[in-house]
Amino acid sequence: MTTPRVVTFGEAMVRLTPPGNERLERAARLDQTPGGAELNTAAALACLGVPAAWVSVLPDNPLGRLIARGARAAGVDLAGLRWVPESEGRTGLYFLEEGTDPRPSAVHYDRADSAFARLAPGAFDWPALLAGAAALHVSGITPAVGDGAKAETFAAVRVANAAGVPVAFDLNYRSKLWSEAEARACFVELVPLVDVLFAGRGTLRTFFGIDGDHETVLRTARERLGVAVVTLSRKKARASRSLRLATAAMGPTGEPLVTPWREVEVVDRLGGGDAFAGGFLAGYVADPEDLPRALALGAAAQALKHTLPGDFLAATRAEIEAAIEAAGGGTLQR
Repeated sequence: MTTPRVVTFGEAMVRLTPPGNERLERAARLDQTPGGAELNTAAALACLGVPAAWVSVLPDNPLGRLIARGARAAGVDLAGLRWVPESEGRTGLYFLEEGTDPRPSAVHYDRADSAFARLAPGAFDWPALLAGAAALHVSGITPAVGDGAKAETFAAVRVANAAGVPVAFDLNYRSKLWSEAEARACFVELVPLVDVLFAGRGTLRTFFGIDGDHETVLRTARERLGVAVVTLSRKKARASRSLRLATAAMGPTGEPLVTPWREVEVVDRLGGGDAFAGGFLAGYVADPEDLPRALALGAAAQALKHTLPGDFLAATRAEIEAAIEAAGGGTLQR
């Protein structure tokens, strides 16, 4: 039996990182890798054997081809990728300075006028792209990139709603892309169209005025926003290379699910939330009623991503299953 694919939609960029925790201003060379929230999630899904398609637009130039090559190497389906001449937009870049205590890491974006930011409304045939899909995944970064990307986000979500395709949305907010007021206006309209919401307590408080302990936040978010499932990521940083991770979720039964805290030695923090989304969705599309299993897969994928450089998770299903067992078999605590 063929597993239906999960479709993701969003921008990817080339990440440039000075090796050895060097400062950008002193770097003699830069390591380059692809990265972008929805593409990262697609890569995590592929690790778990779930067919994953990434819908986006790239300029036909060396940097665009670098991203596409990395996505293909990760096992992501690029049938929905649009190639455009470089005259229609560039490849977005971002620079990561990896810090170590007491110097924090820093990210510097150079993404203005990218091909994705200049995307025109109506660029994609969403009924065709979502035909037979198991889920659609998008993040709050995508509608922030440009008016066309925002219009296409709503178009994709509405087509998914009409076709009965579950929609997963990561409530990411990037203050460098739009104002809090602009984001709130978008999220208030978009989130009620969503089935699975990935969020943090801070973003739920900022954009929807939802506050309280984790169980209260989960329950209030489900009831007020009308989503089927809400997940929360929990982090406690001890040092730049030491992190404790846990996750929580609530579905239609109203039962709060919480994973045990997990100690992680950090190699690279970026992409951890995207790996969680990929792991969770792998479990969810297999059995929407088995949220403990989805939560365990997401937590293991997130933990393993923190041990790897770059934005993508690179792990086998066996390694992810082993990480679940190492954490107690995914046992949940209230």
